Amino acid sequence: MNLKKIVLASILGALSVIIDMVFKLVIPISTIGTPFYAIPIIIIGLFLGIKYSVIIAFLADLITVLIAGIPFFPIFSLGSMMWGIFPALFLKPDSKIWKKTLFIVLTYLMVTIINSFGLYIHYHKSLVGLLADLPIRLGLIIPNTIVIVLLVEALIEPVKIKLYLTSHN
Repeated sequence: MNLKKIVLASILGALSVIIDMVFKLVIPISTIGTPFYAIPIIIIGLFLGIKYSVIIAFLADLITVLIAGIPFFPIFSLGSMMWGIFPALFLKPDSKIWKKTLFIVLTYLMVTIINSFGLYIHYHKSLVGLLADLPIRLGLIIPNTIVIVLLVEALIEPVKIKLYLTSHN
């Protein structure tokens, strides 16, 4: 069963890298990101737990920055890992949608704070500069959360079925 978990986590981690790379190409490096790469990490957290989600989130972030050719900054990786930590700690695949929405919003806020700190530390972005685009980044939380929650909800049933089928063969 551990091998199946590792394979599922690896596939979802690769999907996270692909999603992140697509958005990095569509929206070149900026301080305003779209965290749709987090969807596979959230699924890992829901089904496989915190250990897998943290490891895969870190590795996916590392691989993405290596492929993109941008510097690796651990503070941003901490933000990526939050997407697996909070859902793994507070949610289950069958949690109500309002609860998933609440914790994804809370996670999003935590990641925004961490990434703001990362921008300040690593890119020496001034506090005025951070405050200038903060309303845009905060304004994206609700629409992005809706998309993330709906896609997580859509993926839960197929993952449940896949895990059930593979555990009974």
